[in-house]
Amino acid sequence: CSFVMEMEGLDFKGALELLARKACVDLSQYSRSSGSSASNKEQIYKVLEAATNFYQRQFTKSQKALDYVLKRRRFTRETALEWRIGYSPTGGTELVNYLKSKHFTEREIKAAGLSTQRYSGVSDMFRGRIMIPLADAQGRVIGFTARLLEDSDNAPKYINTPATVLYNKSTHAFGLHLAKEAIRTNNYVVVAEGNLDVIMSHQAGVRQVVAVAGTAMTEQHLKILGRFTEDIRLCFDADKAGINA
Repeated sequence: CSFVMEMEGLDFKGALELLARKACVDLSQYSRSSGSSASNKEQIYKVLEAATNFYQRQFTKSQKALDYVLKRRRFTRETALEWRIGYSPTGGTELVNYLKSKHFTEREIKAAGLSTQRYSGVSDMFRGRIMIPLADAQGRVIGFTARLLEDSDNAPKYINTPATVLYNKSTHAFGLHLAKEAIRTNNYVVVAEGNLDVIMSHQAGVRQVVAVAGTAMTEQHLKILGRFTEDIRLCFDADKAGINA
């Protein structure tokens, strides 16, 4: 277990859960508390994985989304596949309907941060946005950053999955699952603001780069990154918020 803790940058509990998952062992049956919490988490992982696949398929069908990612942002197709970039359609219920067809419940979809309640009923949380999956250190999707495809004065450019049982912005380092080997090799990590900046850096061959939510660096972030290296370098934007941070 200590080997996994060191290699994966996990605490004891995280390493134990990873090993149990690989061995197909249900830890809840050995816990004094109810196993429903662990079971719910596993189900939400499945919802998010299904959503990621859905968004990826929608991305290949949208010429506007393809043009934005491949031409405007100049990401390669290989990069888009590696980071599992997707697109959320504008209709409003496509994802919810798809997930229901896969036998996920409305409660599970909401718990994953993928739906919202509108006057017309339950609908998709994200519409008309480039979808960037947020993954944990083992590469499992825990949420999304959604970038508006066409800028508008009436909507924020970026929105994230709300806090869930899996996603907490104060403990999540974007890109760590793809950066951790480069961090070990180079013995330092660069922390940027933007997720798209991280993706472009990796594409350019500088892979020891991660991001936090804006400039919201926390003690938990430092603790997580400190499991891989003691040399943590900040590369925030050269604006007032970045300089203050």
